[in-house]
Amino acid sequence: MKLARHWETHLYTYAVALTQGDRITPDNLAGMRRKAIAHGHTDRDCQSVETNSSTFIKTGKLVA
Repeated sequence: MKLARHWETHLYTYAVALTQGDRITPDNLAGMRRKAIAHGHTDRDCQSVETNSSTFIKTGKLVA
């Protein structure tokens, strides 16, 4: 699945946050995940981004 203008989505924001390591708290990550889901992304989308956030950031493609 490829999203149009993926860099403008809450899922993209979540993916970038995942790359920040200990500079972002687990509570903030959880909040971003919830917001992505609230704005139409699925749990499976979030899991895909968690597995390979760099690919999603670069290409907008969700990798299974």
